[in-house]
Amino acid sequence: MAATRTTQQPPHGSQKSKTRQRQTPIRPPEQADVKGNITSLLRDKGALTRGEITVKTGIPRTTVYDTLMNLLIAGVVEKYVERNGRRGRPSVYYQLVA
Repeated sequence: MAATRTTQQPPHGSQKSKTRQRQTPIRPPEQADVKGNITSLLRDKGALTRGEITVKTGIPRTTVYDTLMNLLIAGVVEKYVERNGRRGRPSVYYQLVA
């Protein structure tokens, strides 16, 4: 003779809810907003590195890099390298084309 196992379900109202509240996703910045922010920053401050742009705008570094590459291709900005006489990578600055 086989034993059967039965489980009792708690009443419908007393069962704990296991649903998680979803956090609202952060809206990615629009490309036009990012381009405008970067170009206005370069207009106001002059030549800056990618790291300086990232810190001053709060835009993620990969987005800054991609946007700067698009602006380079479009001919809106230009980049130049400044060696400081020390070892390591030189600083790469971006500035608006006059």
